[in-house]
Amino acid sequence: MKSAQIALARDERGAALVEFALIAPVFLLLVLGGLDLCHTMYVRSVLTGQLQKASRDFTLEDAASATRQAAITAAVEAAVQQTAPGALVTVTPTWYHNYSGVAKPEEFSDGNHDGVCNNKEAFVDTNRNGRWDSDSSGPGRGGAKDVVLLTATVAYDHLPLAAMFTGDSKVELVAKTLLRNQPNDQQAEAAAGVCS
Repeated sequence: MKSAQIALARDERGAALVEFALIAPVFLLLVLGGLDLCHTMYVRSVLTGQLQKASRDFTLEDAASATRQAAITAAVEAAVQQTAPGALVTVTPTWYHNYSGVAKPEEFSDGNHDGVCNNKEAFVDTNRNGRWDSDSSGPGRGGAKDVVLLTATVAYDHLPLAAMFTGDSKVELVAKTLLRNQPNDQQAEAAAGVCS
């Protein structure tokens, strides 16, 4: 009886199955996570390339029409959806008077030093909307020599099996690019304004 117990203790048959059962979940997690990460990097690469091309197209003179802008946006959406089927793609153009004004408030003379444009203080209306703004951008592509900021947002589902491990079923990517419009005309001057 004792020799049977010793023989059973030394028997290594089935050990590989037990080891595989312990290692397989970790290995599967690494493989699926790697595939999902590589897919996300690929989608980001396609998005960035298409957005750069769209930005160049947006700055051309013929992009002033809404039809042409819709076609440029549709090309970005189509390219991204080839790599991430069902992706929700949003492309938003905004314009600035010059590069130095990107993501900054419109300049104003702060006579009372309170950091707020008020009490009839003068400001430079770079987006030409008639009021002081904390962001000097305007919607759309602007005009000649204005700077266009294209922002693309993409939301799509993780790869099917990878979604089980991530805890979040959606991937969200954002890409931005900035170019100046073609100098096909004189740039509209920034207007002067007065804060209320």
